[in-house]
Amino acid sequence: MNEDMELFNRFSHMYLHGFKNLSDMFAEPATEHGITLDEFYILYDIAEAKGKIRLMDIAETHGVTRSAISRLIGRLLRKDYLYQEAEDHDRRNKVLKLTPEGARIEHVVFSELLQRNRAWSQSFNLAKQYQTLDLVDEFMDQFVNNNAGKQSEKASYADIKRAEA
Repeated sequence: MNEDMELFNRFSHMYLHGFKNLSDMFAEPATEHGITLDEFYILYDIAEAKGKIRLMDIAETHGVTRSAISRLIGRLLRKDYLYQEAEDHDRRNKVLKLTPEGARIEHVVFSELLQRNRAWSQSFNLAKQYQTLDLVDEFMDQFVNNNAGKQSEKASYADIKRAEA
């Protein structure tokens, strides 16, 4: 029972003082530019899309409902960071595109996030970062995402090192 309490207390501390702070720290570049981290990822997905991207595509990749993504996209439309363009063959389908200001904001926030990650690499090397991400991925698959039977499609640090060899 003592071990159970120790594990519970450590996890609780990690959640209260680690995960929340990490989330806020990672979201900071986006919030400094007046958007949420979720809104940034929508801009990022549109910027990186190879071909047309629609609201439903983003909802699917983000694992949320159409209405949840619609609210976020509505805020980005009002901020004039993106616009919708009807497809020729079916005017009901709308393709999402970045405005010049949306492209600028996406680029600035993305650059700041990369710079922040590089700074972290100075004290927490790339190998440790990948090992940590692999461990968190495994934990999420086992206990959070209910994907215990599915193999992750993400490359592990070991996969990356083997590919470099």
